Amino acid sequence: MSADTLPYTVLILLVELAVGSLVFVTWFERRGQITHGYVQMGGVVVVPTLLLAVIIAFAISPVDVIDGFTLRSGAFGALRVALLVFLAVGVVNLVAAFIEHMPAARWSGILGGVVGAVTLAILAALVAGPAWSYVGVLGSMLAASVALGGSMMAMSWGHWYLTNSGLPKEPLEEMSLVVLGALVAQAAFAVVAAAAPVREVPLTQTAFGVALGENPAFWFRVGVGLIFPAVLAWLAFRAAAIRGMMAATGLLYIAVGAVLTGEVLARGLLFATGAAV
Repeated sequence: MSADTLPYTVLILLVELAVGSLVFVTWFERRGQITHGYVQMGGVVVVPTLLLAVIIAFAISPVDVIDGFTLRSGAFGALRVALLVFLAVGVVNLVAAFIEHMPAARWSGILGGVVGAVTLAILAALVAGPAWSYVGVLGSMLAASVALGGSMMAMSWGHWYLTNSGLPKEPLEEMSLVVLGALVAQAAFAVVAAAAPVREVPLTQTAFGVALGENPAFWFRVGVGLIFPAVLAWLAFRAAAIRGMMAATGLLYIAVGAVLTGEVLARGLLFATGAAV
Protein backbone atom coordinates (compact mmCIF):
# COMPACT_ATOMS: atom_id res chain seq x y z
CA MET A 1 0.00 0.00 0.00
CA SER A 2 1.35 3.40 -0.96
CA ALA A 3 1.13 6.57 1.10
CA ASP A 4 -1.05 8.15 -1.61
CA THR A 5 -3.80 5.54 -1.26
CA LEU A 6 -3.67 5.38 2.55
CA PRO A 7 -6.26 8.18 3.11
CA TYR A 8 -8.73 6.35 0.86
CA THR A 9 -8.14 3.09 2.74
CA VAL A 10 -8.70 4.77 6.11
CA LEU A 11 -11.83 6.50 4.79
CA ILE A 12 -13.32 3.20 3.62
CA LEU A 13 -12.52 1.50 6.94
CA LEU A 14 -14.07 4.30 8.99
CA VAL A 15 -17.30 4.27 6.99
CA GLU A 16 -17.50 0.47 7.17
CA LEU A 17 -17.00 0.58 10.94
CA ALA A 18 -19.64 3.29 11.42
CA VAL A 19 -22.24 1.59 9.21
CA GLY A 20 -21.73 -1.84 10.71
CA SER A 21 -21.75 -0.59 14.30
CA LEU A 22 -24.93 1.45 13.90
CA VAL A 23 -26.83 -1.28 12.05
CA PHE A 24 -25.68 -3.91 14.54
CA VAL A 25 -26.75 -1.96 17.62
CA THR A 26 -30.05 -0.87 16.05
CA TRP A 27 -30.95 -4.41 15.01
CA PHE A 28 -30.42 -5.89 18.46
CA GLU A 29 -32.06 -2.93 20.23
CA ARG A 30 -35.12 -3.31 18.01
CA ARG A 31 -35.39 -6.92 19.17
CA GLY A 32 -35.25 -5.81 22.80
CA GLN A 33 -32.13 -7.84 23.56
CA ILE A 34 -29.74 -5.14 24.78
CA THR A 35 -29.63 -2.36 27.37
CA HIS A 36 -30.00 1.38 26.87
CA GLY A 37 -26.41 1.87 28.01
CA TYR A 38 -25.19 -0.32 25.18
CA VAL A 39 -27.11 1.79 22.65
CA GLN A 40 -25.48 4.89 24.12
CA MET A 41 -22.06 3.30 23.81
CA GLY A 42 -22.78 2.50 20.17
CA GLY A 43 -23.55 6.15 19.48
CA VAL A 44 -20.32 7.19 21.19
CA VAL A 45 -18.43 4.91 18.79
CA VAL A 46 -20.30 5.90 15.62
CA VAL A 47 -20.29 9.70 15.84
CA PRO A 48 -16.52 10.28 16.35
CA THR A 49 -15.82 7.66 13.67
CA LEU A 50 -18.02 9.53 11.21
CA LEU A 51 -16.55 12.88 12.22
CA LEU A 52 -13.07 11.62 11.39
CA ALA A 53 -14.37 10.22 8.08
CA VAL A 54 -15.85 13.62 7.19
CA ILE A 55 -12.57 15.37 8.00
CA ILE A 56 -10.63 12.96 5.78
CA ALA A 57 -13.16 13.21 2.93
CA PHE A 58 -12.89 17.00 2.88
CA ALA A 59 -9.10 16.91 3.21
CA ILE A 60 -8.66 14.69 0.14
CA SER A 61 -8.29 16.50 -3.17
CA PRO A 62 -10.32 14.60 -5.80
CA VAL A 63 -8.17 13.15 -8.61
CA ASP A 64 -8.83 10.71 -11.44
CA VAL A 65 -5.74 8.58 -10.83
CA ILE A 66 -3.95 7.87 -7.56
CA ASP A 67 -0.67 5.95 -7.70
CA GLY A 68 -1.74 4.32 -10.97
CA PHE A 69 -5.23 3.40 -9.71
CA THR A 70 -8.18 4.91 -11.59
CA LEU A 71 -10.84 6.65 -9.49
CA ARG A 72 -14.24 8.13 -10.34
CA SER A 73 -13.46 11.52 -8.87
CA GLY A 74 -16.91 12.81 -9.82
CA ALA A 75 -18.37 10.75 -6.97
CA PHE A 76 -16.56 12.82 -4.35
CA GLY A 77 -19.20 15.55 -4.15
CA ALA A 78 -21.97 13.05 -3.49
CA LEU A 79 -19.75 11.20 -1.02
CA ARG A 80 -19.15 14.32 1.05
CA VAL A 81 -22.86 15.15 1.14
CA ALA A 82 -23.74 11.57 2.13
CA LEU A 83 -21.16 11.62 4.93
CA LEU A 84 -22.53 14.90 6.31
CA VAL A 85 -26.07 13.51 6.28
CA PHE A 86 -24.85 10.29 7.89
CA LEU A 87 -23.07 12.29 10.60
CA ALA A 88 -26.19 14.38 11.28
CA VAL A 89 -28.32 11.24 11.64
CA GLY A 90 -25.67 9.71 13.88
CA VAL A 91 -25.77 12.76 16.17
CA VAL A 92 -29.56 12.50 16.39
CA ASN A 93 -29.21 8.82 17.29
CA LEU A 94 -26.62 9.62 19.96
CA VAL A 95 -28.71 12.38 21.55
CA ALA A 96 -31.86 10.25 21.46
CA ALA A 97 -30.01 7.39 23.15
CA PHE A 98 -28.68 9.59 25.95
CA ILE A 99 -32.06 11.17 26.70
CA GLU A 100 -33.44 7.60 26.54
CA HIS A 101 -35.97 8.39 23.83
CA MET A 102 -35.63 4.90 22.41
CA PRO A 103 -38.18 5.16 19.57
CA ALA A 104 -36.23 8.13 18.17
CA ALA A 105 -32.95 6.28 18.67
CA ARG A 106 -34.38 3.24 16.90
CA TRP A 107 -35.75 5.09 13.88
CA SER A 108 -32.68 7.29 13.53
CA GLY A 109 -30.60 4.11 13.67
CA ILE A 110 -32.65 2.58 10.86
CA LEU A 111 -32.36 5.78 8.82
CA GLY A 112 -28.64 5.89 9.55
CA GLY A 113 -28.27 2.34 8.27
CA VAL A 114 -29.94 3.33 5.00
CA VAL A 115 -27.81 6.46 4.62
CA GLY A 116 -24.73 4.44 5.53
CA ALA A 117 -25.49 1.87 2.84
CA VAL A 118 -25.87 4.70 0.31
CA THR A 119 -22.54 6.12 1.45
CA LEU A 120 -20.88 2.75 0.92
CA ALA A 121 -22.49 2.56 -2.52
CA ILE A 122 -20.91 5.89 -3.43
CA LEU A 123 -17.55 4.79 -2.03
CA ALA A 124 -17.78 1.62 -4.11
CA ALA A 125 -18.47 3.70 -7.21
CA LEU A 126 -15.40 5.80 -6.41
CA VAL A 127 -12.98 2.85 -6.35
CA ALA A 128 -14.68 0.08 -8.38
CA GLY A 129 -13.42 1.14 -11.81
CA PRO A 130 -10.49 -1.29 -12.12
CA ALA A 131 -12.20 -4.13 -10.19
CA TRP A 132 -14.11 -7.02 -11.77
CA SER A 133 -17.53 -5.67 -10.80
CA TYR A 134 -19.12 -2.70 -9.06
CA VAL A 135 -21.61 -5.07 -7.43
CA GLY A 136 -18.75 -7.21 -6.18
CA VAL A 137 -16.98 -4.24 -4.60
CA LEU A 138 -20.19 -2.99 -2.99
CA GLY A 139 -21.08 -6.45 -1.70
CA SER A 140 -17.61 -6.84 -0.26
CA MET A 141 -17.88 -3.48 1.51
CA LEU A 142 -21.32 -4.24 2.93
CA ALA A 143 -20.15 -7.60 4.26
CA ALA A 144 -17.01 -5.95 5.63
CA SER A 145 -19.07 -3.34 7.47
CA VAL A 146 -21.03 -6.07 9.27
CA ALA A 147 -17.88 -8.05 10.04
CA LEU A 148 -15.90 -5.05 11.30
CA GLY A 149 -18.66 -3.16 13.10
CA GLY A 150 -20.29 -6.38 14.27
CA SER A 151 -17.15 -7.82 15.81
CA MET A 152 -16.47 -4.50 17.55
CA MET A 153 -20.00 -4.27 18.96
CA ALA A 154 -20.16 -7.96 19.90
CA MET A 155 -16.89 -7.64 21.79
CA SER A 156 -18.22 -4.52 23.53
CA TRP A 157 -21.46 -6.26 24.52
CA GLY A 158 -19.42 -9.01 26.15
CA HIS A 159 -18.32 -6.49 28.77
CA TRP A 160 -21.91 -6.04 29.97
CA TYR A 161 -21.82 -9.58 31.37
CA LEU A 162 -18.95 -8.57 33.65
CA THR A 163 -21.28 -6.29 35.62
CA ASN A 164 -24.53 -8.21 35.18
CA SER A 165 -24.07 -11.95 34.91
CA GLY A 166 -27.84 -12.41 34.78
CA LEU A 167 -28.12 -11.06 31.24
CA PRO A 168 -29.38 -13.63 28.73
CA LYS A 169 -26.74 -15.43 26.71
CA GLU A 170 -28.69 -15.33 23.43
CA PRO A 171 -27.58 -11.85 22.28
CA LEU A 172 -23.88 -12.71 22.39
CA GLU A 173 -24.55 -16.05 20.72
CA GLU A 174 -26.44 -14.37 17.89
CA MET A 175 -23.90 -11.56 17.56
CA SER A 176 -21.11 -14.10 17.15
CA LEU A 177 -23.07 -15.95 14.47
CA VAL A 178 -23.81 -12.72 12.58
CA VAL A 179 -20.09 -11.91 12.53
CA LEU A 180 -19.37 -15.44 11.31
CA GLY A 181 -21.97 -15.09 8.56
CA ALA A 182 -20.49 -11.77 7.44
CA LEU A 183 -17.03 -13.31 7.24
CA VAL A 184 -18.38 -16.21 5.17
CA ALA A 185 -20.00 -13.70 2.81
CA GLN A 186 -16.72 -11.80 2.57
CA ALA A 187 -14.90 -15.02 1.76
CA ALA A 188 -17.38 -15.76 -1.03
CA PHE A 189 -16.83 -12.33 -2.57
CA ALA A 190 -13.06 -12.75 -2.20
CA VAL A 191 -13.10 -16.10 -4.02
CA VAL A 192 -15.04 -14.64 -6.94
CA ALA A 193 -12.86 -11.52 -7.04
CA ALA A 194 -9.68 -13.62 -7.03
CA ALA A 195 -10.96 -15.79 -9.88
CA ALA A 196 -12.48 -13.04 -12.04
CA PRO A 197 -10.17 -10.92 -14.19
CA VAL A 198 -9.90 -7.28 -13.23
CA ARG A 199 -11.05 -4.71 -15.76
CA GLU A 200 -7.91 -2.63 -15.40
CA VAL A 201 -4.56 -3.52 -13.81
CA PRO A 202 -3.28 -0.55 -11.77
CA LEU A 203 0.20 0.55 -12.80
CA THR A 204 1.49 0.62 -9.24
CA GLN A 205 5.00 -0.09 -8.08
CA THR A 206 3.67 -1.96 -5.02
CA ALA A 207 2.40 -4.97 -7.00
CA PHE A 208 3.64 -4.54 -10.58
CA GLY A 209 4.50 -7.89 -12.14
CA VAL A 210 3.29 -9.97 -9.15
CA ALA A 211 0.18 -12.13 -9.65
CA LEU A 212 -2.44 -12.00 -6.91
CA GLY A 213 -1.93 -15.66 -6.01
CA GLU A 214 1.79 -15.06 -5.59
CA ASN A 215 1.33 -12.01 -3.39
CA PRO A 216 1.97 -12.86 0.30
CA ALA A 217 -0.42 -10.09 1.33
CA PHE A 218 -3.29 -11.95 -0.37
CA TRP A 219 -2.72 -15.13 1.62
CA PHE A 220 -2.22 -13.12 4.79
CA ARG A 221 -5.56 -11.45 4.09
CA VAL A 222 -7.24 -14.85 3.59
CA GLY A 223 -5.65 -16.55 6.58
CA VAL A 224 -5.57 -13.77 9.15
CA GLY A 225 -8.44 -11.61 7.88
CA LEU A 226 -11.03 -14.27 7.00
CA ILE A 227 -10.33 -17.81 8.21
CA PHE A 228 -8.85 -16.91 11.61
CA PRO A 229 -11.63 -14.51 12.74
CA ALA A 230 -14.28 -16.92 11.41
CA VAL A 231 -12.88 -19.64 13.67
CA LEU A 232 -12.77 -17.17 16.57
CA ALA A 233 -16.39 -16.12 15.99
CA TRP A 234 -17.48 -19.77 16.04
CA LEU A 235 -15.52 -20.41 19.24
CA ALA A 236 -17.06 -17.27 20.78
CA PHE A 237 -20.51 -18.63 19.92
CA ARG A 238 -19.69 -21.96 21.56
CA ALA A 239 -18.27 -20.21 24.64
CA ALA A 240 -21.36 -18.00 24.97
CA ALA A 241 -23.59 -21.07 24.66
CA ILE A 242 -22.12 -22.44 27.90
CA ARG A 243 -22.08 -18.95 29.48
CA GLY A 244 -18.33 -18.59 29.22
CA MET A 245 -18.77 -14.88 28.61
CA MET A 246 -15.25 -13.82 29.57
CA ALA A 247 -13.81 -16.37 27.15
CA ALA A 248 -16.21 -15.29 24.40
CA THR A 249 -15.32 -11.64 24.92
CA GLY A 250 -11.60 -12.40 24.81
CA LEU A 251 -12.03 -14.35 21.58
CA LEU A 252 -13.97 -11.46 20.05
CA TYR A 253 -11.20 -9.05 21.12
CA ILE A 254 -8.78 -11.03 18.97
CA ALA A 255 -11.35 -11.29 16.17
CA VAL A 256 -11.68 -7.49 15.99
CA GLY A 257 -7.94 -7.13 15.45
CA ALA A 258 -7.90 -9.90 12.85
CA VAL A 259 -10.85 -8.46 10.93
CA LEU A 260 -9.31 -4.98 10.97
CA THR A 261 -5.98 -6.35 9.75
CA GLY A 262 -7.75 -8.23 6.98
CA GLU A 263 -9.66 -5.14 5.88
CA VAL A 264 -6.49 -3.04 5.70
CA LEU A 265 -4.88 -5.74 3.55
CA ALA A 266 -7.99 -6.10 1.38
CA ARG A 267 -8.16 -2.40 0.56
CA GLY A 268 -4.41 -2.27 0.03
CA LEU A 269 -4.68 -5.16 -2.43
CA LEU A 270 -7.56 -3.42 -4.19
CA PHE A 271 -5.46 -0.33 -4.85
CA ALA A 272 -2.38 -2.39 -5.73
CA THR A 273 -3.94 -5.06 -7.96
CA GLY A 274 -7.53 -4.04 -8.71
CA ALA A 275 -8.84 -7.23 -7.05
CA ALA A 276 -11.62 -6.58 -4.53
CA VAL A 277 -10.67 -9.40 -2.18
